[in-house]
Amino acid sequence: MQSLQEFIINERRGKLINDQWINDEKPVMTKDGKQVMITKVDLSEVPNLIHGKVKLQNNKVVEYIWNDKGVCVKATDQFGNPKRPEENDTLVRAI
Repeated sequence: MQSLQEFIINERRGKLINDQWINDEKPVMTKDGKQVMITKVDLSEVPNLIHGKVKLQNNKVVEYIWNDKGVCVKATDQFGNPKRPEENDTLVRAI
């Protein structure tokens, strides 16, 4: 049986991000569980763009760009080539 703390963490983990989550610099990940480090939030674009680095399974770090809703607009494969963003590339809360 889960403790109340574990239940709350599991309940929040995987929910879509919002501007407050990003502004508070809380941890994020992709929908399929890849680690993400946000490097820049571009407020000059509408919708705002979130730039970040994603750590792939082979410990390679690649650049990604998401809109302010967390939907991926630009993704890169392990060789640095552009790839079509997928549903699993969406940003979600890591805790």
